[in-house]
Amino acid sequence: MNINFKHHRILLLVLFLFACEGTKTEDCATTEDGRGHVISVLPMGTISAKFLNDFLADNNIDIGVIPIFDVKVYSIVYETVDWDGEPRQASGAIYIPDEDYSNKKYPIYSGQHGTESKRTNVASITPLRGFDALFVASVGYIGSSPDLLGLGISSDVVHPYVHAFVAEAVVDKIRATKNWLCSNGINDNEQLFIAGYSEGGYVAMATHKLIEEKYADEFTVTASAPMAGPHDMTYASNRITSSETYSQPGYISFTYMSYNTIEKLNRPANDLFQNPYAERIPKLMDGSKTIGEANDKLTTNMKSLFTENFITEFLGDGEQKLKNAFAKNSLVDWSPNAPIMLVHGENDITVGYNNSVIAHDKLKANGANITLITIPNGTHGSSVFPAYTATMVWFSTLKK
Repeated sequence: MNINFKHHRILLLVLFLFACEGTKTEDCATTEDGRGHVISVLPMGTISAKFLNDFLADNNIDIGVIPIFDVKVYSIVYETVDWDGEPRQASGAIYIPDEDYSNKKYPIYSGQHGTESKRTNVASITPLRGFDALFVASVGYIGSSPDLLGLGISSDVVHPYVHAFVAEAVVDKIRATKNWLCSNGINDNEQLFIAGYSEGGYVAMATHKLIEEKYADEFTVTASAPMAGPHDMTYASNRITSSETYSQPGYISFTYMSYNTIEKLNRPANDLFQNPYAERIPKLMDGSKTIGEANDKLTTNMKSLFTENFITEFLGDGEQKLKNAFAKNSLVDWSPNAPIMLVHGENDITVGYNNSVIAHDKLKANGANITLITIPNGTHGSSVFPAYTATMVWFSTLKK
């Protein structure tokens, strides 16, 4: 889900004076295999609290915070790995309150962006794309916005779209952020807040799950807010495949590219899709196009997009390998320790509202401290800022 603001003032963000001072690279949170090691950091300037307040007022946006601090922005490149364990570089942005850091400790906020298939539309290049991490930094958090593997500088791999592996690079981004903080004399207070909307909601849930199941000796999640995410990939895939129309066929093609590569399905696009769409999908998802541009070259009619045989098999007893992959990457069957707040618009037909209902009910049955905030009459687009407002207000009650 892309965030489109009524008045674009992004140009101002690229007119900052770029600082020239070097930064230290001492590692304080890097693993033995180098994951989370900081490769480079580029200062991108300072965004004033006045600019942020004016931006909210000019666009009539309520995000649940009133900016207090100016915010320093940095673009960072760090080490991570792909699903085969091969070393990769990834990028993202860090947002720091511009104040005297002496004797202060800050919570870390990791904010995951919504669906973006164009590799350059990321926070490490345009800071406003990490808008949530930017705004929370203005009220006393360290904001972390990962571009995610396959986007930003990471041009040599597919993006793990709605695939649980995506969380590994998020964890490495948190490590890299802690490394950078440590080497620059900025202290975090060991609190970790995780949030995201749409694909970012899925990534937030996947990151929370990964940390508690695999990296609990290294990080402790304070709370997470996975908003409007396709948490149950089995439900989500069945819902879309059985629908007559779906407004975001680019999401479908992005999912195919992700799962075909990571799950090693090795299936040509025409196994699933009809031409001319099968021929177009690989180029539409090569990192040069936005989801909107991909949608324009596809069709919203599911019987025209998919082959008849694929739909019959997927909705019947076939396609077991693909169904198993979706089941494996669903995020509704685990036992969270930290509290979770799900937020979803009740009229969201892009990422079905039932994704959050299913996640809430199953995780609660597993003992989770979990709540579901339903936005009345909310669509996928109209619920973005109400969801973030609810999240920021909740996080503020837990922030030290």
